[in-house]
Amino acid sequence: MIDDVALITSNEGKAREYTLLLGREIVATSMDLIEIQSLDVVTVAEHKAADAYAKLRRPVLVDDSGLAVTAWNGLPGALSAHFLGAVGIPGLLAMAAGLPDRGASITTAIGYADATGVHVVAGTVHGTLTSVPRGSNGHSFDTVFIPAGGTQTFAEMPTERKNAISPRRRATDALRTHLTLARS
Repeated sequence: MIDDVALITSNEGKAREYTLLLGREIVATSMDLIEIQSLDVVTVAEHKAADAYAKLRRPVLVDDSGLAVTAWNGLPGALSAHFLGAVGIPGLLAMAAGLPDRGASITTAIGYADATGVHVVAGTVHGTLTSVPRGSNGHSFDTVFIPAGGTQTFAEMPTERKNAISPRRRATDALRTHLTLARS
């Protein structure tokens, strides 16, 4: 399905997660990529995949994830990493403290590029923001996001449970389907 692909990230945890999701060893390759500023993770992933492929000239995977708060019209979206870098989880929760609607979603967009072009797939999980961080298994906004229908944050879930329902899982499944269809 996905052979000899370079996952462009400096996050070794992400490489381990992709190894579990794809059922084959995925190694992180760190490189500077042009990251356009957009609220849309699909747009960001598409540009990053094209840039990575242009530099490496071999199949590449990139991803971008974003937390979209319903009451904030989708912010911070693809700017989540910058947002959390500026205010952190405590700042995010302080700003959300008075929100009557704590609905949110997390979307992961995966950009895959090879000699045939760039293809982007996305997976989204809807849920709610907590009022305090909970759990220690995860990163970024995993400690403050409860998937719809659940009671645990992603950070409170065992890795296997999170990987079964995460937006990255959903995007990976969509990528697997796309690549299978493209090769038929």
